[in-house]
Amino acid sequence: MLLASLTSTQKLGIALMAAAFIVFALVSAFVLPKRNPDFPGRRHLWLYVGVVACFFAGMMSVIVFVDREPAEAEAKGPTTPTSTAPKPPTPPAVQGNPVTGKALFTAQGCIACHTFKPAGSTATIGPNLDNVATDAKTANRGTLDQYVTESIVHPNAYIVPKYPGSVMPQDFGTKLSAKQIADLVAFITQSS
Repeated sequence: MLLASLTSTQKLGIALMAAAFIVFALVSAFVLPKRNPDFPGRRHLWLYVGVVACFFAGMMSVIVFVDREPAEAEAKGPTTPTSTAPKPPTPPAVQGNPVTGKALFTAQGCIACHTFKPAGSTATIGPNLDNVATDAKTANRGTLDQYVTESIVHPNAYIVPKYPGSVMPQDFGTKLSAKQIADLVAFITQSS
């Protein structure tokens, strides 16, 4: 069953490493001792141990390679949220001011991680906020305002594909007031 689930590249990698290991074992057991009865001898012992260590490392590398998930699973992106995932927070009832939000975007260091033309930022650590509306539709986490609010308050609730999790500060929900969050949301949503 396990063999059937492997890709042809994984099967080829296992077969090549196994063949190399078998050839090495046969040569070490039959050919070299016939030519040199004292094989490996004191003089070549460390060389032989080094070759054995290389084969061990090669076999372990093949196991790690085979253990990887196929690239297709990675390309599909994150799994859809389950019923246990927290619901997106309701955007603050406070009316946000995009001008104040722009100043907060800079003051809170958002420009150091995100590309966002209205802020004049071109960083690539975090998602490109020029695509926030598209990302919100893909995430399916509520309205655009809900998605942006959740991304600020609970940044790991949904991770945009191809970006690392746990990079954005996790304390904006407690560090910023409801008015400041509303200002940031207004700047990001009204500018995109």
